[in-house]
Amino acid sequence: MRSFISRMFEKYIKMEKNQGIMSVSIKDVDENAFRNLKAEAVRVGMRLGEAATEAFRMWVASKRQARVRDRDRMLRAARDMDQLRAGEGEEWSGVEEIRRWRDKRKR
Repeated sequence: MRSFISRMFEKYIKMEKNQGIMSVSIKDVDENAFRNLKAEAVRVGMRLGEAATEAFRMWVASKRQARVRDRDRMLRAARDMDQLRAGEGEEWSGVEEIRRWRDKRKR
């Protein structure tokens, strides 16, 4: 089942710009999803536009987060590079490191 937000982006969107705030008309929104969003916004004291903006931002952030293939590996590599740049451990050359990586790929 597709998410509420993805359904919202699939169809026609009419936008009018007004001082950083946009009026948006969205067609083909799932009725239950819209009612749930509206009810939750009322429950926490938000305007519907604020809740929709938060939902849009969360959807975009989740898609961007999914692009990171292996987050733990990326973080380990960043820590290792920071240590090497700080001079901890053996003398290090970025050029030599890249050459070693290229040689490993060729094998």
